[in-house]
Amino acid sequence: MNEMLDSKIDNKNVGLLKNLFWLRQELDVYCLLAANKDSIGSMNAGKSFFDFLRGQCVDLIALNICKVYEYEKAYELDSVEGVLKHIIDKCPSVLHKSQIDNFIHKYHGQDKGEPLSALASTVTAFRKKYQDELERFETYRDKKVAHNESGFDPNGLPSYSVMECLFNFALDFYMLVSRAFISVGPCDLNSDRRVKMSLKRVLKKLGFDKIKTDME
Repeated sequence: MNEMLDSKIDNKNVGLLKNLFWLRQELDVYCLLAANKDSIGSMNAGKSFFDFLRGQCVDLIALNICKVYEYEKAYELDSVEGVLKHIIDKCPSVLHKSQIDNFIHKYHGQDKGEPLSALASTVTAFRKKYQDELERFETYRDKKVAHNESGFDPNGLPSYSVMECLFNFALDFYMLVSRAFISVGPCDLNSDRRVKMSLKRVLKKLGFDKIKTDME
């Protein structure tokens, strides 16, 4: 039996996966509704409901992206940074260094020889690249989702493509930890899109034709 299963690192990584699962569904529902917004409006079938659902997805996407990328401070978190901090602090054995190398090369990190240092610098570089976008999500969460700040203009979130990019980096990080530090087959959330396909079937039942499944 793999001694790393049900370990602290395994549990934190599974916690990150659970958050990413909800984010995947929210992105998929938002994508389908936004891509077919004009068709839904012209058919006048449940427009108010689908507009409401799309708006709620935006709030949840912002909230969960913040959860996925939040730094640990007073509490332990099942975030990318929380999992990474635990790996560095506890220095678990690297079971498959090639997996770390693949991750670093995919995200144009610098291989500094020592796997954990190279991994940490790659995560830091990615966060720096999307620092402005992450701050905009945090502002939206604080001023629109968690609170209702008077005078705040909520129309300033990053694009859907940025949302997907942030999701995929975090998913790749979760999969890397599963393979390189726990040696288990990870769950690929991009291979199972049942919620999105279920919503597509609902739209077809309502009479929508030529449903777009991706953002243009």
